[in-house]
Amino acid sequence: MTHPLDSFFANSPAPVLVVAGDDPVVAALPIGFQGSLLALSQVDPGEPVKRGWKTVLLVASDRAALRRAASMVPRLGQCRTVGVWLTEGTAPLVLTPRGEWPLMTSLHARPLHGPKGEQEAAGFLTVARFAEPVGAHLVLAELARQAVPGADTAHQGLVVAYAGRPAAEGLDARALHLGDPAEAGDPERDVPPDVVLTGERTAAGAAPASHHVIDRAPTVVRGRGMEPVDELVFNPMGWRKQWELPLIGLLELAPGPSGVTEVVVRKARAHQGVRVDLTRHDPVQVLRLAMAGVPLVVTGQQSGDGPRLDPVLRATMDGAGDLGDPLAREEHSLRVRRAAFDAHSTLVWRAGLADAAGVRPLPAGGERGRVPGLPPVSILLATRRPHQLEFALEQVARQRGVEVELVLAAHGFTPDPDLVTKTLGDVPATVLEIGQETFFGDVLNAAAHAATSDLLLKIDDDDWYSPYAVHDLLMARRYSGADVVGMPSEFVYLQGPDVTVRRNHPSELFNRFVAGGTTLLGRELLDALGGFRRVRRFVDTQLLSGVEAAGGRIYRTHGLGYVLRRTGEGHTWAMDDEEFRRPDIVDTEWPGFHPSIELGATVEGASG
Repeated sequence: MTHPLDSFFANSPAPVLVVAGDDPVVAALPIGFQGSLLALSQVDPGEPVKRGWKTVLLVASDRAALRRAASMVPRLGQCRTVGVWLTEGTAPLVLTPRGEWPLMTSLHARPLHGPKGEQEAAGFLTVARFAEPVGAHLVLAELARQAVPGADTAHQGLVVAYAGRPAAEGLDARALHLGDPAEAGDPERDVPPDVVLTGERTAAGAAPASHHVIDRAPTVVRGRGMEPVDELVFNPMGWRKQWELPLIGLLELAPGPSGVTEVVVRKARAHQGVRVDLTRHDPVQVLRLAMAGVPLVVTGQQSGDGPRLDPVLRATMDGAGDLGDPLAREEHSLRVRRAAFDAHSTLVWRAGLADAAGVRPLPAGGERGRVPGLPPVSILLATRRPHQLEFALEQVARQRGVEVELVLAAHGFTPDPDLVTKTLGDVPATVLEIGQETFFGDVLNAAAHAATSDLLLKIDDDDWYSPYAVHDLLMARRYSGADVVGMPSEFVYLQGPDVTVRRNHPSELFNRFVAGGTTLLGRELLDALGGFRRVRRFVDTQLLSGVEAAGGRIYRTHGLGYVLRRTGEGHTWAMDDEEFRRPDIVDTEWPGFHPSIELGATVEGASG
């Protein structure tokens, strides 16, 4: 019987080393294949690894398993052929070679298929061939890095070592793997770790000595409970508002030994939701579904002394409500994915490690409960309507989970300083007064120059924002790696006819357009574009057009935390109200002001 890898082995120079990134993939390998097998779960950090291979193939379930495996692959020597087989991958990998490597002569990526007659692909194989030998572990790390879009693998400089346990989720190419925690204090080590993670069953030994490079001993952390989930792989990208199939049980959805993989999440998208029983289901598998935004119907309680889901997430899971209502289903999905991200993402997990090591103390929670790892944001508000100022300030003041500042550019009027201070509360603000004849683009540029954060968010003065609007934009920026992130103008309140329409905009995908009043981007990108264009109207369109022309990626997250207001006049975006009510673009229409419950109970109707 043929095997999907037969042609690979036939066309690859021997000797061949196959590296099993996770244990379940071993069963997928051909019986008696012509090569050697190295299971990463069996690698002893203290033992030298054989070299001299001409071909190295890493086999992993999906991108999450690949990224974790690439953190553990030892130095395997140099070879000319390096491949990755994702047995449950959903797309081929691509690779842009690094400048210091030899010439890459070919890159071949294709789906694999089982025996003749099997329709379902057996994952994807990617093979890179080089003119001269190159470090196999370096190529595998780069494939893992480029497997997700725009991933930040610097981890804010935190250097982590592992002793007696595998690497955590997410790619960490410079993670150290030690036989004993005491090895972290080796004075001959040029790059000592900040923190050493040990397994719960790792025998307690001598503590690391103080290291002269960091002038302290690396911090040893034993078993930090629930492992994080790789949010750069398991996330809401690909969310579907509609479904074709009914609720399904987790074991029926994912019967294989690999558990919840990318393929399983893709299958789950077609279902109304997934039933999980915390009494018997692995909480790690449940957490992957939660992070991906798959609607969950949860029963039972976790038993035993094993790692436990965050209590806020667990309580949030109970509020499934009516999953037969598409809007309620998406609202439930959003609450669960947000709670999962805030408690169990690799971003938050590593921020906790940095805090434990004293490298970067966590910010005080305060009233806003800032989520560790999320960067601060400067909100740019340019307005020429004094009567909208208090309303707009209230939208900024209600933001939670993030650190924000406001740069208020008063276009042609002098704002009341007491009103600004009283309404914003603890939100710091910079107030600019700019002449009425100044171009709108120049007004925004002045606000951007006055901002102190590296991330800038443009908002509008008459639209509604949920308390987690900024948080969710930052969350989407993290898992999408996009250059610009925004929300769709999915909910629109038409003040003239006094109706709210929900348009059928797709969300959680890369797209050319987002609502201008939700545009989040980095200062470096804005500077590269020359700032906001010097125009009086359509400043948002000019910006997005420039980003697209420059090859930037624009990501559209959910639209539940934003309501666009149309009053019939005073908008830089000219569009007749009836255009918002076209039957081909309207999903639902309600009389009066009818936002998603995401906006919260503090919104006092459309009178704003």
